[in-house]
Amino acid sequence: MNTSAGTDQTFSDAEIEEIRASCQAVMEAEGYSQADVSRLAGIKYGTFTGWFKGTYAGNNSRVAGEVQIWLSSLGEKKEAATRTPRLPDYIETPSTREFIDALRFGHILPEIVIIAGGAGISKTTACEHYARTNRNVWLATMDPSSKGTHGLLVELAEVMDVTEKHAARLAKAICRRVEGTKGLIIIDEAQHLTTEALDQVRSIYDRAHGTVGVALVGNEQVYARLEGNGRKAGFAQLFSRVGVRITQSQPRAEDMCALVKAWGITDKEEIRVLKAIARKPGALRGMMKTLQLATMLAVGAGVPRTIEHIKMAYDKHSSSFVSSGS
Repeated sequence: MNTSAGTDQTFSDAEIEEIRASCQAVMEAEGYSQADVSRLAGIKYGTFTGWFKGTYAGNNSRVAGEVQIWLSSLGEKKEAATRTPRLPDYIETPSTREFIDALRFGHILPEIVIIAGGAGISKTTACEHYARTNRNVWLATMDPSSKGTHGLLVELAEVMDVTEKHAARLAKAICRRVEGTKGLIIIDEAQHLTTEALDQVRSIYDRAHGTVGVALVGNEQVYARLEGNGRKAGFAQLFSRVGVRITQSQPRAEDMCALVKAWGITDKEEIRVLKAIARKPGALRGMMKTLQLATMLAVGAGVPRTIEHIKMAYDKHSSSFVSSGS
């Protein structure tokens, strides 16, 4: 069988059957449905199901080529994954320890806490780790589409498995869900929330009668808004209830060292360049993405990772290249 993937080649009936069998094997191994494969391979559902069942009246060879491309990409991804080192989902750093201590404070007392800082300093990583390793912790991530009160409540209901559909009763259902749980609500990307939504957070905290904590996590605008408006009616009730406030604009040098050590990097020049990347916009996240891409470039070339791979990866990742004098 001609194994070069492509949709412009012609397959024999036997080759189409072989591709169909390979697809079936992957579906059984990975637990994929026909709808899953249709979506992942980018083939219309009706077209794929007809081809898969052998009833498609169109160009079966073309569909087989599209399926083969998808199957080939799966193999390449698996091969790269086996050759690329995987790190734990959470690596403890001085900053993440401080963030988790604040979350624990809000959880145990319970209190309202604010964690505000620049992008890429591992705030979200710390929140995800805390949510994974503690009971009755609900992590909801906001975005511009969920900035209002209703959007906030919908996000909270989803992570709490609250099934109330009536918008007017949603807040009460969420309050009933958390009251008495001694839990913690973590709201990430909280800078998106409107004044009304923030006041809704305060209302949920109050109506839980001191049995659930709240953590507002986001960029520095979160704390700036609350502090700057703390005496205004719309913010005073919330700001006065904040027990712990953490603000950090940049990663610490110790954070960079902890991540570099986790990757097993000892070359002084590589460490210098990686720390320079971590001081730029994107911070630790930018450093980690660069290092992951550099590793993939080295794996693809079949050679050990070098500083040239790191510089090449950063050049691809950012328009601001790390010069030798950084």
